[in-house]
Amino acid sequence: MPASSHPYQRRTSPPIWRQWLLLGLVLGGLVLWLSQPGQIPRANAWLQDWATRWHSRSAAPEVVLVLVDDRSIATIGRWPWRRALHAQMVQHISAGQPQSIALDFLFTEEDLDYPADDLLLAHAMQDSGRVVLPISTANGTNSVYLPIAPLAEAAAALAHSRIPHDPDGNVRRFAPWLHTPSASWPHMALALPCVERPQLPLCQPPDSSSTDTSWLHTQHPHIGFARRQPSFTHYSYIDVLQGRIPASAFRNKHVLIGASATGLAQTHATPSAPGQPSMSDVELMGHILHGILQGSHLHSAPTWVNQTFNLAVVLAGLLALLWLGPSAALLACLGLGLLTLAANLVAPMLGWVLQPAAALLGLISAYPLWSWRRQTAALRFLQQEMKALQAQGMTLEALGDGAKGAKDFVQQRITVVELALQQLHQLQAQREQAMRFISHDIRAPIGAILTSVEMERNFGPTPDAPPLLERVERHAHSALRLADDFVHLARSLEQPSQQRAPVELGLLIDQALDDVWAMATTHRIRLHWQAQEQEAFTLGDASQLRRALVNLLTNAIKYSPQETDVDVQLQLHDGHWHISVRDQGHGIDEQELPHLFTPFARQKRHEGGPVAGIGLGLAYVATVARQHGGQIQARNHPEGGAEFVLQLPSATPPDQA
Repeated sequence: MPASSHPYQRRTSPPIWRQWLLLGLVLGGLVLWLSQPGQIPRANAWLQDWATRWHSRSAAPEVVLVLVDDRSIATIGRWPWRRALHAQMVQHISAGQPQSIALDFLFTEEDLDYPADDLLLAHAMQDSGRVVLPISTANGTNSVYLPIAPLAEAAAALAHSRIPHDPDGNVRRFAPWLHTPSASWPHMALALPCVERPQLPLCQPPDSSSTDTSWLHTQHPHIGFARRQPSFTHYSYIDVLQGRIPASAFRNKHVLIGASATGLAQTHATPSAPGQPSMSDVELMGHILHGILQGSHLHSAPTWVNQTFNLAVVLAGLLALLWLGPSAALLACLGLGLLTLAANLVAPMLGWVLQPAAALLGLISAYPLWSWRRQTAALRFLQQEMKALQAQGMTLEALGDGAKGAKDFVQQRITVVELALQQLHQLQAQREQAMRFISHDIRAPIGAILTSVEMERNFGPTPDAPPLLERVERHAHSALRLADDFVHLARSLEQPSQQRAPVELGLLIDQALDDVWAMATTHRIRLHWQAQEQEAFTLGDASQLRRALVNLLTNAIKYSPQETDVDVQLQLHDGHWHISVRDQGHGIDEQELPHLFTPFARQKRHEGGPVAGIGLGLAYVATVARQHGGQIQARNHPEGGAEFVLQLPSATPPDQA
């Protein structure tokens, strides 16, 4: 058969591929869009924080913090302090020959109360030659406010200290350079190493032709925070000022002087920093300087890298869904999710920060969406199979009754198809039985007729054998009975009678006895039946019930010795009429009782014996009893012989209905 004409392939394969391709295109486009900068910010930020914390390094020993803490405020007095104190601080630290000093205080206005202090601080900075001062920037504008002229001229460098915040308000990045129309300003942490080594590549400003001050976060490195333990070496401002910290403690160090006191210092949320969820400006500057010295700052992966990575993960998940079973596909998607998290964790080793949220979202969406489409396809297939079975003549109403107990819609359809398959297996078994019947049982009497005719033609009549016509007649009647039994059984199985009318069982027994009287007389069997006065009604098909009774009586007559009795009784028990047919034969082997009503089942001791039969009569009786809401039982009577009891539900007489 050509592949295109196969009914299942034509009905299922193309839709599966089309649905998979459609799902792949939709998810692929969604992943490409979500992999762009700024998409799914919170999820990507959480994943990036997690990866960054894992790759933090020990704090650079060259970084030292001098903090204006609560103890210093309590000792010296409220802020702002005299600039002469800062001059004394710069002189003390410079005596230890540090690499650089960051004085993170704004000096954009002259000290009107102590004008001489400005000159003291300017002389101290000029003598040191290593002090970096911050400039002030106005948010949303290009305005820059420099320190007062004496201090700006004495500073080794001027730098900005502005920190960009992510949309969620947290600090994860810093701006190495700030471009304004007049100049490019490095970050203070970047300017400190350049004080002593201005030839470093990082000290060279990038293209300053751009006047963009929008602080695009995609251009800002991710801060490579230091581990909380050990933290940077830090001293209290008052301890350094009073000389309790020797100048030698600052030799070859980068010294950052700033505020950390409560109410004075501005704090920032830093979820990427291990063990330190928030920190002040000067502490944050220390971490930025640490990342510059250690080379641990990270950069956002290029957009094409994020798109390629996320798309590859989702495509692998879609292929797993297409090629693997549901459980294996689920495990594959989980494995790909873990692989995505592992790649997010490994990327900082390459200096990159990924945006893997799009890949995880694609995987999370792919499995339920594909499961939904596959379930829809499965339901459509089950519906098509049910229609195909109905087109073949199978009635599914009764099957639907068997599925009503299942509340789940899918389970109902599965149950119906399972029941239909059971029916198909039964029909297949009946077909095999029919082939057996045609190939063996019904051919046997016809073959006997042909053999008898051939023997008579070649050798003439046998003196001690019955006449030819008598033998032919006997075999023909046997074949006719076999065919008749088979046709009635097949008809009752394939097309159960729907006729249900009141039937009087006593009258039905009289009619059945009349039908077998001639056979009983020939076998010299006495039939005993005493009709009862009470009418016995049931609902059913009178012709089928009559034939079932005839089969029971015929079976009893065939297996009864001559000059014995066959007794028929009718009794009411628990709302059911019991019709018993008892013979006085040899009974039934106990091991044969469970299979007695199976088509083509015969007792082994009767196979090849003088009693003809192929085991269809009792199968017909069982089928009719079951279709009428009753049953048939067989047992060996305690006084000898076999007894068959046909049970049928009682019904209200027509005149009382």
